[in-house]
Amino acid sequence: MAEDKMIRFWQTFQEITSYTDEDLAKFKANPTFMQMMKTPTFRTHRIVIEVIQSHGCVCGHKVGQRLVLNGNGALISAECPPIMCVGFVSQFNVTVAALFERFAAGLDPNGLCADTIGCIDVGLDCGGWGRVVAKVRVEGPQDK
Repeated sequence: MAEDKMIRFWQTFQEITSYTDEDLAKFKANPTFMQMMKTPTFRTHRIVIEVIQSHGCVCGHKVGQRLVLNGNGALISAECPPIMCVGFVSQFNVTVAALFERFAAGLDPNGLCADTIGCIDVGLDCGGWGRVVAKVRVEGPQDK
């Protein structure tokens, strides 16, 4: 039974990624990737980025607004605003990568030292248009 479940898992993964059999074999040969695949946090947890400051954002990001990603770092469109600024969303990358490291190491993902991010715009006072700042946290299944 467990073997059937793993076969289905890898078939689904291969469908999502469009990997060939050769690609999948290369992926499975990477111990780091396999460690990540064995870590349930990637499948069970969500990354929540909540706006804590906003002034002059042309895309309308407001305090309290949440952008939610699955544990693999994909935005969940139903839990995000309809308009999202690329200058803000692009700043998620480094923090999400740090969360991946914590997931894979079995560490508390909410233990990041740098859990606050900001958009690339410097704000009106510094020659930009606006500024958005957000806190990043991880929610487990119990937090939903």
